[in-house]
Amino acid sequence: MLEKAPQEPKELIRLRRTPLDRFPQLKTRLALRWQSPILEITNCLPINSLRSRAFRQTLRHLVGGVLWSVKLEVNTACGLSCRMCYREKGSDLLPVAEIKRLLNDIAGVGTRLEILGGEPLLREDLAEIIRYAKQVANVPQVVLYTNALGADKKRAEELNGAGLDAALVTLISCKESEHDAFVGVAGAWQQTLDGIEHLKETGIEVYTFTAIHNANIHRVKEIHAFVKETLGTHAIFYQYIPQAKDDLLVPDKERWADVKRWILCEMNPDHARFVRSFCTLAGTACPGGYFVSTVKVNGTVTPCPFISDIPLGNIKEQSIWQIMRDRFAVERFVELQSLPSDCRSCTHADICNGGCKAGNTTLFGRYDCKDPRCLGPWKEPLQEEAVCDRLPCFF
Repeated sequence: MLEKAPQEPKELIRLRRTPLDRFPQLKTRLALRWQSPILEITNCLPINSLRSRAFRQTLRHLVGGVLWSVKLEVNTACGLSCRMCYREKGSDLLPVAEIKRLLNDIAGVGTRLEILGGEPLLREDLAEIIRYAKQVANVPQVVLYTNALGADKKRAEELNGAGLDAALVTLISCKESEHDAFVGVAGAWQQTLDGIEHLKETGIEVYTFTAIHNANIHRVKEIHAFVKETLGTHAIFYQYIPQAKDDLLVPDKERWADVKRWILCEMNPDHARFVRSFCTLAGTACPGGYFVSTVKVNGTVTPCPFISDIPLGNIKEQSIWQIMRDRFAVERFVELQSLPSDCRSCTHADICNGGCKAGNTTLFGRYDCKDPRCLGPWKEPLQEEAVCDRLPCFF
């Protein structure tokens, strides 16, 4: 049972309901239409200037979060047994009628759709869902998270024909034996590589997706080179979310900081610029529940895929916009969005808000603790070039 958090002082609740939360669909439509120029203005203003502070505080207090993306869990079935998996496997399916109702809710707004499982390729009607999202709901971008084991040529062509924009394919290692041992299936690595090639051949944009933990942190640069030079595609890395209190996969935070610096500042400076601009504007290093929401396979909406114990509502009973409008009435969500007391003295609190807290209940029994990867609190003033170094996480 989770420990009940004490009531936080109001000054620690940085992200809260705004006047425009009464009109979540309209404000999302308008904000996403103006997303690029807003981020450019944020990026151009010196981070410590009065104009920058006034601009971002005005937008935070007036507009707040918008539904930039929906992560949709369509099933719980999967043929792998990954050591890092947060999802209990089963045979559950989110009914296609409920999925279409959700897609009708976000139709034409500009919200993107990310399809997760389980393993989504085990749904026979996956192409139907993608086609409905693209052709009926006019979703601007549909992204599939997959292990690609089921992406043979016929299936890849089917997904491309339905309008799939991109696939993020789980890759644990550039070494076959390490990958197969981690996912618990012999031959999985080669099947994944074959699936990547089939998806690429149809014209779908393909990225590998690698959570960094102690089983592969020593391979990050090798994985990046392998993906770029051998697979001819793009590598995406992400922080590992702890699955147990004494999780042996959790890297040392100093080592994580070194790897994160290489990923953002050396490998992908353009994404580092986006992360810096987003966090400066939003006031948080985690978009969960604020700019991104997850729909679980039973219809429950939560802040992110790794959080199951903060139900914000259910799409079988409410529209996604009602859920977005009322989410700050959920006490545990307010706790998640509150600034941890450990961060109160940190000079980066205004853009970090405690970082990613998804693994906090596993590690600490409560959400209102700072990101366990954090090397702060920091005393140095905000500086554009140091922001990604200081933030404990990224997305």
